[in-house]
Amino acid sequence: MTVKNMKPQLCIEKRFDAIPTLDSARMRLFEILQNEDAGIEKVEGIISTDPAMAAKVIRLANSPFYRHAQRHLGMHESLLTIGLDMVKCIVLSMAVIDSLRCETKYARALWSHSYAVALIAVSFGRNKAEKDRLFTGALLHDLGRMVFLFIAPEVYTALIDSEGFRPGEDLEQETFSITHTEMGEMVARKWNFPDEIAEIIRYHHRPVSRDSALVYLINQVASGHEMGIPEVDPASLDVVQPFVEYSYKDLVNTVADRYKTNTVIIESLF
Repeated sequence: MTVKNMKPQLCIEKRFDAIPTLDSARMRLFEILQNEDAGIEKVEGIISTDPAMAAKVIRLANSPFYRHAQRHLGMHESLLTIGLDMVKCIVLSMAVIDSLRCETKYARALWSHSYAVALIAVSFGRNKAEKDRLFTGALLHDLGRMVFLFIAPEVYTALIDSEGFRPGEDLEQETFSITHTEMGEMVARKWNFPDEIAEIIRYHHRPVSRDSALVYLINQVASGHEMGIPEVDPASLDVVQPFVEYSYKDLVNTVADRYKTNTVIIESLF
């Protein structure tokens, strides 16, 4: 299928209702992890009832990035090793992946990018509430692209093949009558995420707050590294400066350094 052969303004609305809800058990665990009083023992007890999640936690903790000894780590030690922030990353991503099952060749790259942006974004939170917002909003910032791959895989894959890994919003609008940022916001609200998370998703290309500005910048830097263009055009980041307390140069350098560090962890998440 080529872009030229696509039917313009594919009716996405008819498929929107078919988007499944998120797994309730995993989202309950995610809510528990958002609580400052979440204990390792309680988290371990819940994860132990989910074989797929337990396997991923243990595999990550025993990956080359974390291992400092020859012995194999069990569940309790694995949780202590990777920390609850990483567990949140696993829980939320698995909940979304299971709801938006997508076997296209671009799904892994999209999740790899989202992991990178989330793991960097959380480090800029000035308190727990900010860390939670930045983490969740960043992990889901491209939720709309994931939805397009789920409800119209052939069409969106053709767009990516034709235009590059991240088709522009103008082309999405022409094809679907909605952009990935608008779709992502709609699905986030359908899944009952807070307004602050929906806002990050909607405005991660046009910042309106500190949260959306940080996710915008991290997304820009990560995308550049993924495409082999690590230098970011300063002009593209002018929209960030009114919302953040860092200098442009310091912010970009910090994000780039953390991106390089986190790529090692991300490979172990698959």
